[in-house]
Amino acid sequence: MSKDLEGLIRSVYRGWKKRHLKAQEAHPDEEVVASFLEGKLSLKESAELKTHLTHCAICAEAVGLGLTYVTAPNNDIPAGLINFAKEKMGVKDTPVLEILLRLKEKALEVISASGDILLGQELAPAAVWRSRNRSEFKDEVVILKDFKDIRVQIRIENKAGKYFNVNIQVTNKETKALIKDLRVTLFKEDTELESYLNDLGEVTFEHVLLGKYKIEVADLGGNLASVLLDVRV
Repeated sequence: MSKDLEGLIRSVYRGWKKRHLKAQEAHPDEEVVASFLEGKLSLKESAELKTHLTHCAICAEAVGLGLTYVTAPNNDIPAGLINFAKEKMGVKDTPVLEILLRLKEKALEVISASGDILLGQELAPAAVWRSRNRSEFKDEVVILKDFKDIRVQIRIENKAGKYFNVNIQVTNKETKALIKDLRVTLFKEDTELESYLNDLGEVTFEHVLLGKYKIEVADLGGNLASVLLDVRV
C-alpha cells in the first residue's frame, strides 16, 4: 500500500474517531486495529479486541469496514478510492512479498514493504513502522511475511553501499521450526542467477548488485513463496 494511501486511511480514521468516540470510553487505537486486521495480534489481544467489539457498536462498525473508519456525508473522499483502500487493507495473504530499499553508505532505507519489519524484538506491520516515521536501519533490515503455514524471513545486509547480501530463512508459522530441503532461487529479469537447497535451514546470496530481483522458495510440490526485491541508491 502506498504511503499516500496509508496517510489517507490514518487521517480519515482519526477524523472519524474524533467525531464519533467519547473521550471517557476506552477504544483501541489505529495501530491495534491495523494489527488486528492483518492478523498480527496475539490470541489474547485478539480475543480482548473481539470482546470489545461485541459490546461497542461504534468500533464494530469501524472494524467491519476493514479500514477503521466510516464514510460520512461530510467526507469528501471519492467512493472509488475508499473501495480501493478497503480492498487493499482487507488482503491478509498476498502471494508476493514486495520490498523496496534504498542502499546508503552506512544505512538501509525502507521505502516500502508489504511484509512486517523486525524492530529489535518487536515485529511491526508496515503501516505501524511507517506511522512512527522509522525508515532507516543500520547495516541490515529484516522483513517477514506469512504464506499460509510458513513464514519467510528476508535479511538484507548493507555492504558499504556498493552491494548487499540476502539471507532467507523459512519457518513453520506455528512451531517456529526451520524448514529444510527447500529450493531457494534468485532471478533477475527472469534469468536464474543462483539456486541452492537450504539443507542447513537458510540460504544466503552474497555480493548482490543494485537492481530488481525475484526470489522464489519452492518444495517438490511447487512454488511456496515469491519475494520481489528492488534495491537502489
